[in-house]
Amino acid sequence: MDNQKTYHRQNTINQYNLLDYDTMRTDGKFNIPTLESVDHVPSTLQGFNYILNKPNYSAGVHFFLDDYQFERIWNRPDFYIEKLADFDCVLTPDFSLYTDMPLAMQLWNVYRSRLIGQIMQNWGYTVIPTVSWAHKESYEFCFDGLPRYSTVAISTVGIKQRKERLKLWKDGVDAMIEKIAPKRILVYGGEVDYDYKGIEVVYFKNDTTERMDKWVVEEQALE
Repeated sequence: MDNQKTYHRQNTINQYNLLDYDTMRTDGKFNIPTLESVDHVPSTLQGFNYILNKPNYSAGVHFFLDDYQFERIWNRPDFYIEKLADFDCVLTPDFSLYTDMPLAMQLWNVYRSRLIGQIMQNWGYTVIPTVSWAHKESYEFCFDGLPRYSTVAISTVGIKQRKERLKLWKDGVDAMIEKIAPKRILVYGGEVDYDYKGIEVVYFKNDTTERMDKWVVEEQALE
C-alpha cells in the first residue's frame, strides 16, 4: 500500500511539474513563480508550432497561438524546453485568460506560464515575459511574478473587432504599466491607437495574417 501511495504521489508531482517549483522564488497572495528582468529585442518572432519542423533559430519563439498548439510544453517541459535552446529568445507561454473562464482557471494559467518561464530561465535562456489579463478581477494575480523595468510582450490579436474587447485591452495595459513599469513592450499583432506613456514599443506582425495575405496575393495573381 505504501508503495502505491508513493507511486501516485510521484505521478502527481511529475504531472504538475512540482519538482521545478521553487518556494523561495514566488510572488503575491497565490505564490506565483517569479521571473527575472530581461533587456532584449528579437529581430523577429516565430510561433512555437514551427520549432520542430521549420525552425528559424535567429527568431524569438512566441506562444500567441491557440492553447492546444503548445499545451505539450506543460505536459513535457524538459523535452520541449530543450528544443528551444538554439533560438534567439523565448517568450513565456500565453495560456489563455478568457473573460468567461472561472477565476480559478485564469489563475492556474498565469501560474503555468510563469513556472515554465522560470524553468527556461533556470536553463539559461533569454526569456521575455508574456503578459495577459481578463477583467479587472484578474489584476489581483495576472501581474504577479513579473519583473519591473523589463522587456515584456503583449498581443493585440483579436481586440479590434469589438469596442468592449479594445477597452478591456487598454484597461489591462494601463494596469500593467502602473504595476510593473516595463522598460519596453513587444506588441504582437499590429498597432493599436494607445498612449504607451513614453515606453519603448516594438511591433511584430501576426505571422498567421501574414501568411493569409500572401496566399490572397498569390491567388489573385493566378486569376
